[in-house]
Amino acid sequence: MKLKIFIVLAVFCISTLPKLAHTNKTFINTEASPSDEDENEFDESLIKVRLRKLNSAIDIRYTPEVKKFLQTYVKSYRTTSEHLLGRATMYFPFFDQALNKYNLPVELKMISVIESSLNPNAISPAGAIGLWQFMPGTARDMGLNFNSVVDERRDPNKSAEAAARFLARLYDQFGDWGLALAAYNCGPNRVLNAIKSAGGEKDFWTIRKYLPRETQNYVPKFIAINYIFNYYTKHKLKPTFPELDLQITEISSLYSKVDLRALSNRLNVPYEVMKALNPMYRQGYIPASENAMNIILPLRSMNNFRNTQPALDKSSHPLNEMILTSNPSDDSEYVELVYTVSKGERLEDIAVNARVSNSLIKFWNGMSNNSIKEGQTLKLYAFKNQQVGLLTKQTVVQPLSEQFVQVKSMMEDGNFINTSLANVSDDEEVVEYIMHRLGEKESIADVADQYNDVTIENIIDYNKITKDNLPMPGDMIRVKIKAKISK
Repeated sequence: MKLKIFIVLAVFCISTLPKLAHTNKTFINTEASPSDEDENEFDESLIKVRLRKLNSAIDIRYTPEVKKFLQTYVKSYRTTSEHLLGRATMYFPFFDQALNKYNLPVELKMISVIESSLNPNAISPAGAIGLWQFMPGTARDMGLNFNSVVDERRDPNKSAEAAARFLARLYDQFGDWGLALAAYNCGPNRVLNAIKSAGGEKDFWTIRKYLPRETQNYVPKFIAINYIFNYYTKHKLKPTFPELDLQITEISSLYSKVDLRALSNRLNVPYEVMKALNPMYRQGYIPASENAMNIILPLRSMNNFRNTQPALDKSSHPLNEMILTSNPSDDSEYVELVYTVSKGERLEDIAVNARVSNSLIKFWNGMSNNSIKEGQTLKLYAFKNQQVGLLTKQTVVQPLSEQFVQVKSMMEDGNFINTSLANVSDDEEVVEYIMHRLGEKESIADVADQYNDVTIENIIDYNKITKDNLPMPGDMIRVKIKAKISK
C-alpha cells in the first residue's frame, strides 16, 4: 500500500519534474524495462555514417536530441521498439502505396509511428484520432468521414491517402520537408510565425527555437525513428510480428451493408482479426453506402469474399444487406518458404509472385533496402493452399519457425484494439479502451480528471506504472472508460 501511495504521488507530480527525453514509448503490457546493453551497441561514429547513407529528403543532423531519442529506442525501451517494428507490417504496405501515388518520400510513413505508435485507435488530449492523428477539421478538409458508425481516420488505407495529400499540400506551401513536418505537428500558422521571427529563414534548424517545444523535438524524433526502422538489425532488435492473418492482407470494396461477425464466420476468419484489420467500423458492421467502403481481409479469405458478391459495383448491389452465400474453407494454415534468388531477379518481381508487398519481405528478412543478389535466400510466408508463383525448385517449403503474436493477446492487452461495439442496445454503456497522449504539462491526475469514473490508481494499475517507469510527456497511455453508444 505504501508503494502504491508513493507511485500515486510520483505520477501526480510528474508535470513539475524536469523534462527529460520526450520519448515515444507506448505503455503496452510488455513489462518492458530499461535494459543494460553493451556500449558497443551504440557506436556514435557508426550511427553518424549510417544516417548519412539514408539519402533522406530531410536535412538530417546528429544532435543531442537525436542521440537521446536513439538511446531510448535502442537501449532503454527495446521491447517497445520491437513491437513497433512488428506492427509496421500491418500498415506500411498501405502507407507506401499512398506516398508513392503522390510521388512523396516513403520515409514520411515514420510520421505515423511518431503520431500514434501505429495504433489506429490512438486519441490525443486535443482530440486527434487515428494512425495519422487527424484533428476533426483537417480530417473533413481532407475528405475523411467520421460518425458513430464509421471513422475513416482509423482506416489504414483512407487515412494514409489523406495524410499523403495533406503532406503534399504542406510541402507546396513551404518547399522544405523539415518545415512540412513541423507544420504537420503544430500547424502551418505557427511555422509561418516562426519563419517571421527568424527573419524570413525557411529552414527547420534555423527557426526551431521559435517553435513549440514538442515541435522542436519533432524532426529529431523523426530522424531517430527513421534510423531505427532502417538499421534495427544493427542493434539486434527483433520485430515482434503479429499473426500472419494481420500481415498478409488485401483490400476490397463493397456497397451493401454487412455484419462483420457474420462475415467472419462465413470466411473462417476470427472476429478479433476482422476487427483488428478494420478498426474504422465502430459498431461491428459496414453500413450500406453509395460510395465504396473499404474492407481489409486476410489474403487467404479474399477469393471467398469476392464470391459473395459477383460484381463490385453499386448497380449490382442496391443499398441493402449483403447476402452471404459462400461456404467457408479452411485455408488458415501458413507455411514458411525459403526462396533462393536467381540471377537478375528483382525484389519487386518476387513480391508480385508471392502476392505480398516489398516492405513485408524486407521486414521478414531484416533488409533496409530492395537490393538482392543471386544465391541469396529469402524467408517468405504463404497460406498452405495458396498458389504461389515461387513454388519451383528454388523454393523449400517448411513449417513456421517464427513465433507470432496472436490477435487475442493484443486485444487482451487493451492497447491496440477497442472493445467491440457490435450488438449493443440503444444507449447502453460499454467498456472501451482509448490511447491518450500525455501532454507537455499534463500529469496522470490531469488525465484522470478528463474522464468519468477514471482514477489515478486505475491508470497506474492498467499501465503497470512503477516508480522506475514513469510516463513522460508525449507517451501514450491507456485509459479504460465507459462509453454510451446511441445507435
